[in-house]
Amino acid sequence: MAFDLITASDPRHSTLQKGFNLRWPRGNVQGQSSQNGANLIYLCQSPQDIIDAAAQALALANGRITVRSGGHCYEGFVANKMPDSPHEVLSILDISALNRVVYDANGQIGSELIPGATERYSFRLEAGGQNWDAYVALYKLANKTLPGGSCYSVGLGGHICGGGYGLLSRKYGLVCDWLSGVDILVPDNQGKGLVPRHVSRHSIDQDELDLFAACCGAGGGQFGIITSYYFKDLPPAPKEVLWLVLEWDWSVLTKPALDNLLVAYQSWFASNQSNTNTWGLATKLEMRHQHTGNVTLGIHYVDKDGALNDRAPFDDFVGKMLTAIGLPATESLVPFHVIHQPRGSCAGRVINSLASAEQATQRLDWLVCQQTLNGSGDNQRGRYKSAYQKGAFSPQVLDAIWTTLTWPDPDIHLTQSLIQIQSFGGQINAASGPVRRESSAAQRSSYLKWQPQCYWRGDSAASDQAHADWIQGLYFNAFADDHGVPINTAFEGCYINYPDLDMTHIGGNPTHAKNPDWYKVFFPDLMIESRLRRTKKYWDPHNVFRNEMSVPSAP
Repeated sequence: MAFDLITASDPRHSTLQKGFNLRWPRGNVQGQSSQNGANLIYLCQSPQDIIDAAAQALALANGRITVRSGGHCYEGFVANKMPDSPHEVLSILDISALNRVVYDANGQIGSELIPGATERYSFRLEAGGQNWDAYVALYKLANKTLPGGSCYSVGLGGHICGGGYGLLSRKYGLVCDWLSGVDILVPDNQGKGLVPRHVSRHSIDQDELDLFAACCGAGGGQFGIITSYYFKDLPPAPKEVLWLVLEWDWSVLTKPALDNLLVAYQSWFASNQSNTNTWGLATKLEMRHQHTGNVTLGIHYVDKDGALNDRAPFDDFVGKMLTAIGLPATESLVPFHVIHQPRGSCAGRVINSLASAEQATQRLDWLVCQQTLNGSGDNQRGRYKSAYQKGAFSPQVLDAIWTTLTWPDPDIHLTQSLIQIQSFGGQINAASGPVRRESSAAQRSSYLKWQPQCYWRGDSAASDQAHADWIQGLYFNAFADDHGVPINTAFEGCYINYPDLDMTHIGGNPTHAKNPDWYKVFFPDLMIESRLRRTKKYWDPHNVFRNEMSVPSAP
């Protein structure tokens, strides 16, 4: 066996128990292994290593396995023992060493797991790779890219099967919409080990098609362990992009001004859904708590041809946002991936017109821009939420946002807390035919995507509670009429790749009882939800792959 087994006596154990979010494993103390975390960590170098490690781990009494590629799970699904199984023996199968990118211009790549599989592809991306490595490799090998995320260290393993969303998704769709085939290790008939399968968009067997669709948006670690993703084609990498970050200091912000900006922001994307010329414009609006910093709007743009010959959509958006807020912006000088922007920090030139915006706009090589934006931040404690917005901002939601940004914080806990609202829609919503049919991405009607987030250092109960109160308060206030959950005529639920255990409870409140219909919050499309339940029952009847938010089996 070639895998490296990390036990509690190994000095690496306490470090390798943890992922990006230092809230997990529960009770972790710096330099010490947590009793609530993994007992064993298997460092796997190949698919056979994974098979061998899984067999060994599942043979242990009360053995359970989880899988890690990049380590960015927002909840403790990989690192934690199940809350109701404190005596389980948890093994993490770390597949980060499986990180190759393979390209064949003639499209003759076959399945690595199943040599007899007949499908052929142009690209194979191993699931242990990370976003940035994939972007660089694809660019240099083929001048292609993934329309994926901008956090460089996120692993492809969970990113793609959860949908895969980023700044090029309005133009090219989700990463999973380009996916053509998958190598996956699924439980054997006894649930005691894993066996290899290859499924594709063109599989004839319905159960294989169901499994492929589950790999296109249902999230990771629920049906098996994906070892490779296959693509027949990928979108071309842009040559250049425009990049502009507008910043508004809290000293000049007012609630009416911010309300006007938010209303105009949603309206622009909703009204331009059918205008394909605008799909190359993507944005991140980051509204920081007063103790975190200012409000910024990052704008990323390529034209309909993947070039910069037509700037009309960029100019239209910038002009309308400046007009709507009615306040001069400044050119933001802080790197965009930095969450904390101290108020009163050095600001760039004033932007109060299209002419001044043009002077501050950077024209960057696309790969350079990717490097500029690719920040995952420090490993800290974090909490997150999500929402898909398909309708206009109601007065109630606008009030909740302002209340959250000005939330009382006498002990200055909220120094890295923000509400991020990104652009959505475009080609994501326009996807049709087999792409949409063989997909589990349930939200295809929204124009904005929320990601409230907060970070902090240390593990004091007071700090943990302050951040929980802040981020939960946003949803309790914004969706008070909807039982604390973003599902109504203007919202269509949450994103499975931003898992949030609050949403599994009635009212989105962890002090309340479990909501038996919680899965519909993440998969509000009944056909997709029922298909995923059926797929789980067929491919993993022994529930080998389970966590607090894994897909429930069909009744």
